[in-house]
Amino acid sequence: MMNLMITDNKYYHAPDHPELIELESNLYLTISDQGAPGGSAHLAAVQALHTSAYGVKLLMMKEGKDFIVPVLEGLWWVDGNKPVREVPMEQWYWKLLIRVPDYVTESHWERTKINAIMDNPLIQSVVLETINEGKCVQMMHNGPYDREQETVDLIEAFMKDHNLVQNGLHHEIYISDIMSIPPEKARTILRHPVRKGTT
Repeated sequence: MMNLMITDNKYYHAPDHPELIELESNLYLTISDQGAPGGSAHLAAVQALHTSAYGVKLLMMKEGKDFIVPVLEGLWWVDGNKPVREVPMEQWYWKLLIRVPDYVTESHWERTKINAIMDNPLIQSVVLETINEGKCVQMMHNGPYDREQETVDLIEAFMKDHNLVQNGLHHEIYISDIMSIPPEKARTILRHPVRKGTT
């Protein structure tokens, strides 16, 4: 039986300084909603997404294509043009992601969902989708989530120096388990899709 792990170094690793990378399309299970990070809606979605990912893993094991479930990720945004830090957290939108191997099909997901939805109705909101962010600037953030703006400022300064503008949603990859690691020890990749600015 194969035991596959998604180990793309440039995807799950980032230095302690901004860098420019280019990503290909990737396949994810996703779930979207609105609310504060760590709030009831957010935590319920985290649970539903993990249940979904391990359900897919179990199904693929039966087909001889086992894989290790990767870490949780999130896309974050707000309505309007205000900076995120000026918008109450309860008004933040998010899409949670977990990557799955590209051999997982919509048929696999539908079969998994039928079995899993009885245990958690929120799984009905999980979808299988492909996302292509292309060129991105990323950096490792070390420490509490409420200090991420310091790292974002470094990313944005790098973008300005290289004539780059944001071309997608703020992306976080939770290298540390958000449910068990103390905030001061957390490691999170922060990533901004970018394109060339106008000159």
